[in-house]
Amino acid sequence: MRFHSTILATTLAATVAVGFASAAIYVGDRDATAVKADRLPVMADANGYLTIETRRDGVSVLKRVPVN
Repeated sequence: MRFHSTILATTLAATVAVGFASAAIYVGDRDATAVKADRLPVMADANGYLTIETRRDGVSVLKRVPVN
């Protein structure tokens, strides 16, 4: 019983932490909409690759292509 209570308490704490983290994204935004495009910038990294993101409903596809 104690083991199950520990799992339940950990799950509850993690759920609350994710809720606070999600709410922190919206702080300071009047219309409370998070633009997904701001979360993952497209840029070349130190290895010479470019990350390209394509979004559709429920799907986000990342491609890494060489810059040269």
